[in-house]
Order: sequence, then C-alpha cells, then structure tokens
Amino acid sequence: MSTEKQTNVDISDRLQELVDEQAGGNAKLFAEKAGVISVTFYNYLKGRTPKADALENICRKYKVNLNWLVMGIGDKYLFEQNPSSKSSPPEPVDDDPELAELLAGARKVLTSGNPIAFDALERNIRYFSHAIDVEKRMKGMEADLAEMKRYIMEMKQQEGARDQSRKEEPSPGQKAA
Repeated sequence: MSTEKQTNVDISDRLQELVDEQAGGNAKLFAEKAGVISVTFYNYLKGRTPKADALENICRKYKVNLNWLVMGIGDKYLFEQNPSSKSSPPEPVDDDPELAELLAGARKVLTSGNPIAFDALERNIRYFSHAIDVEKRMKGMEADLAEMKRYIMEMKQQEGARDQSRKEEPSPGQKAA
C-alpha cells in the first residue's frame, strides 16, 4: 500500500474518531459545524484526501492539532479538553513561544496546499519521531540489560556461595572433626 493511501486511511480513521467524540457519531452534524459540505466530508471518511481548507476548518472549530489529524503525531487537541467546564476557556497545553512559532510554521506548510513542502515536512517529522521512539526503546533496553547483568551477578554469587559451602561440608564417608 502506498504511503499516500495509508496516510489517507489514517486521516479518515482519525476523522471518524473526532466525529464519534465531538458529534456522537453524527458525521453530518460534525461537518456542518466545521463548515465542510457533508457529502464531501463523507468522502473524506471513505479515504479521499481532505482539502487543506477543510482540514483547517475542522482544526479551528474543534481545536484539533493538525499534526495529529494529518499524521497521527502529537496530542489530539491543541488545548486540554475539560468537558465538565464548558464556561471557562481551555488552557493551552504548551505556552512556549518558540514551540508555538514552530508549530505555526508547520501548520502553514501543512495547509499551504504545496504537496512537495507537505511531503518533505511529513517525512522529517516521521523520521525524527521514529528516531525519538527508537532512542526511548534503546534506553529501556539498556536499563533492562543492566538489570539482567545485576541479576546474573547475584546468581553467580549465590552459586559461588553454594559451591563454597559444598566444599566445606564433609563428604558422607568423612567424619566431622
């Protein structure tokens, strides 16, 4: 399966997830609230590549992280979702200005409609995300390896102590002095 088709399937799955969460499974209601034509939106749910303006409308209306929607990277929402507190505005997840500037730049590239820029940024994000995941797994494996080494050393010490005690015990034919 091509990368483009796989990404479309993933986008449609994530769109369906949003429809289920935000509109109780009602795709028509979800699309109307986002300002997307419902027939077009149904096609997106079936795997058609969403247009940049539709993605932007969905992300703006539902406070969805575009990186998550398009590539499955990062938090689903731009803000903490707190359903019990409808009157208070959502708190930003991260208020780091440098990070906000980078995310805004990524959003600009991803919604520009330029497929070459989109593809290049997507590949870089996926590469570095994978590299970070691999690094985390490696650190976990290193910790596991250190634990196994410690366990083996303990076992060798116990075995050495047993061997030593066997040497010190009189054999069945010997008498204790």
